[in-house]
Amino acid sequence: MKIKINKEIKGVDGINSIINSETKKALTLKDVCINAVLMPMQEDDWKKKFEKWEIFKKLRDAKEEVDLSVEQISIIKNAIGKFQPPLIMGQVFEMIEKI
Repeated sequence: MKIKINKEIKGVDGINSIINSETKKALTLKDVCINAVLMPMQEDDWKKKFEKWEIFKKLRDAKEEVDLSVEQISIIKNAIGKFQPPLIMGQVFEMIEKI
């Protein structure tokens, strides 16, 4: 499934973008997904960590869109669901699912 990764995450007003504290630029779907897959989870074994590494490389190297499998999307959504607040999680899920 191809996903456009440069979409900006909006703040509570739904208009202005959230600013990435590291880059001082708008927080994007790509930023959130990369941070999520790199976040260590206690239940991850080496296989899951390697799957996340493979997803990270795809996201890192993508310029405008990335092609992810259903399983890879599930891994991303699981990680985002655990670590992100509803404001970010909801937007990301909608962007990924193209609602």
